[in-house]
Amino acid sequence: MKGKRISPAEPQRTCVQCGAVLPKGRLLRIAGRPGAGWVPDPRGTLPGRGIYLCHGGDCIAKFSARLKTSKGGARWKMGAAGTELAERLAGIGSSTANT
Repeated sequence: MKGKRISPAEPQRTCVQCGAVLPKGRLLRIAGRPGAGWVPDPRGTLPGRGIYLCHGGDCIAKFSARLKTSKGGARWKMGAAGTELAERLAGIGSSTANT
């Protein structure tokens, strides 16, 4: 579901899993720096680079599975921290699927 900006006043971000362009507030942000660790950042306030995922659908679950592979973790230079993040995201994904 790729598209153009919905509103020029609101920042837009792209889901790294499905490529959907949505308002920043409608995506889950993962904050961090390569080599320094990554954590889910639902409020979008933590310092560092941001990776964005759709809350709906199965983007969180697919991204979590992708991180568990060596190629997936290497994409964002996560190393072993990618597996830890994948476990955290699996918990988030299952809680959003139940709502």
